Amino acid sequence: MHKASVIHAVTRLISSLEMELESKGVGIEISEDFQELERVCSSIEGRKDISEPFSSKYYDIMPRNGFWVRGFNTKGETVGTQVMRLSELGETTLAIYWQQHLKRLHGGILKESSSPAAQRIKGRVVYHGDVWVDKSCARQNLAGLMSRIALSTALLKWKPDYVYGFMDERLCLSGFALKEGYFHCEPIGSHWAEQPREINPNDWLVWMDRLDLEYLAIQRMISNPSHSQSHSPHCESDKAVTSAHN
Repeated sequence: MHKASVIHAVTRLISSLEMELESKGVGIEISEDFQELERVCSSIEGRKDISEPFSSKYYDIMPRNGFWVRGFNTKGETVGTQVMRLSELGETTLAIYWQQHLKRLHGGILKESSSPAAQRIKGRVVYHGDVWVDKSCARQNLAGLMSRIALSTALLKWKPDYVYGFMDERLCLSGFALKEGYFHCEPIGSHWAEQPREINPNDWLVWMDRLDLEYLAIQRMISNPSHSQSHSPHCESDKAVTSAHN
């Protein structure tokens, strides 16, 4: 697939998504300032603080390896967030990476097993998490539209080999992963022998590779996703692509 064609398709897709959000009264900004992200998260009443995979307590996230997307209403108030972080895994698989990092973040004990995709995913890998939508934007598919902007931006910025996240089992089974832009889903992404308190054992692994992201941009596989009437009630909370894992 020609590089120029991909860039053109992705930029057009981002523009159309931003226009759709604008029609809903929501503006978008993309930032690489993670200190500001922490301030935003802590300032929103009822919103959880930034999760461990994006916290300065555990990672030094610079413009070269992280960005986040903020949705804001006509009053300038934050109504949605999405966060991306790049890891250069090289030949280390995601499953092995989890063995090294998840215990440090969450405690507990991981089994040596994992979902099949986690045993294949490696190279330039982007983690997608901290998805949150204000209840005032329920039933507008804000999380889905913002997710596709985040995925498209990650493709332009990093050309990753893979992007992945974790999603509640009920959301995957309801088809919400498709609205977020993910076409690969596997039950029980990480396997725990001793599960940390904050980890949902039923979280699914959702993922896309670079060719998937390019195909999504060029083919526009999701048409007018906000027009769908099948919305999960969980879209009102911070339970879209969950961020309890790494």
